[in-house]
Amino acid sequence: MTADMRLMLDELMGRDRNLSLKEKERQMEHWSDESVCKYHLVKFCPHDLFTNTKADLGPCKYNTHDVKIRETYQTSQRWKTMGYEESFLRFLESIVDDMERKIKRQHERLEHDERYMKAEQAKADESRNSRLETLNQEIDEMLEKMADAGAKGDVDEAQEMMKSVETMRQERETLKAAKEEDPHKKVFLVKQNVPFINEMKHMEVCPICGAFLVVNDTQTRVDAHLSGKQHVGYALIRDAIKELKEDKEKLEKEKEEKRAAQIAQREKERKEREEARARDIAAKEAERESHRGRSDSKRGSIERERSRRD
Repeated sequence: MTADMRLMLDELMGRDRNLSLKEKERQMEHWSDESVCKYHLVKFCPHDLFTNTKADLGPCKYNTHDVKIRETYQTSQRWKTMGYEESFLRFLESIVDDMERKIKRQHERLEHDERYMKAEQAKADESRNSRLETLNQEIDEMLEKMADAGAKGDVDEAQEMMKSVETMRQERETLKAAKEEDPHKKVFLVKQNVPFINEMKHMEVCPICGAFLVVNDTQTRVDAHLSGKQHVGYALIRDAIKELKEDKEKLEKEKEEKRAAQIAQREKERKEREEARARDIAAKEAERESHRGRSDSKRGSIERERSRRD
């Protein structure tokens, strides 16, 4: 308990919660240090989720799981650029893949058990029907014997036979009642052909943590399962995977939009350069045409002046 409380306080307040501010600044590790758990930097360390359960992942190989260091990382310019998120996502997906295989095995087990119970029920039904037929014959024979005993005046023997008949009738009624039972209830016959009714609980598999659940169980037991460490842990992992994938898709979309914007900007600049170059060429061509026009006009004036003098 003390160790659990210390881990909880470390998680909430940091391992250096009892140190002064200067000591904290001096001793605080950097988020890139090898001793710092990179999964914890992203969101949480999966190794802390299932301690002391069947799904226990064992201790984390990194010693430092500090909230302050995580805040330092998530506010740094290197956030989401170090590959920590991708590594965290791959690890979580491997955990869920293992769980999905377990869930598949659990479903197969339920199907196997259901087939087995149906086969056993068929045997029980056959045994019960056979016993009912035997009882009907024995009751009819006993009634005939009882009638003969009564006719002979053997009252004691007739009464004994009547007791036997009542016992067989009670057994027959019990078997008939069992035959008409709710199909959710299974009927078995022991070696002495005495009916034993056992209510079989219908089971299902939790799609989150793979645990067997009783269909339509009490709300108290349902709440206990939903708040259990394994269910909460796997739900947290599945939610984290969904969030990380959404962030990844969003980031890729932003990168793609940025690339498209850059391409569009480069294309725009290229067209502007081509248009400017075309304008320059046109301006120079116009200037040359204007120069040629002035030269021709000047030559024409000179020639006319010469002609006038001549």
